[in-house]
Amino acid sequence: MNAATLANGSPMSTARRPDAAPPATSGGTSWLLPSEPSSVPTARRLALAQLSAWTLHDFADDAELLVSELVTNALRHAGGPIRLTLSLCSVDRAFRCEVADEDPGQPRVRRACGDDEGGRGLHLLDLLSCCWGSIRTAAGKVVWFELHPPAIALEAALEAARTTP
Repeated sequence: MNAATLANGSPMSTARRPDAAPPATSGGTSWLLPSEPSSVPTARRLALAQLSAWTLHDFADDAELLVSELVTNALRHAGGPIRLTLSLCSVDRAFRCEVADEDPGQPRVRRACGDDEGGRGLHLLDLLSCCWGSIRTAAGKVVWFELHPPAIALEAALEAARTTP
């Protein structure tokens, strides 16, 4: 991405992903969160618990931070409930997080100055995730990211997801 794009605050959509269609996932779980600040720590706890259940502990720190950023952005820029969905994608060999909200406006990467309180979340998403993007929906949008665990860890997580009711 060039500096002019950042300066203009242009939207990012399906960044670093060759196709726009979401991949097939399995072993997913989803929660509806209220549009209130307490949803951020709740989302972090839910993500950590799910990663633990899938024995994907090595990605807990990055996932916790990125989930927090996406939920915070949804709270700041959209009204209404937020849906957090965590899943495993065997095709892309990834852990996938999606945050859906009711605002159709796409996320915009902004240039943050040293003392700005905001404007760094999407940069963190770009740095820590394997790929991320945003997809418009009939009700708003879904912002997502993927982390790619080692194959053996993902296979164990997929097996745990298949055997968990």
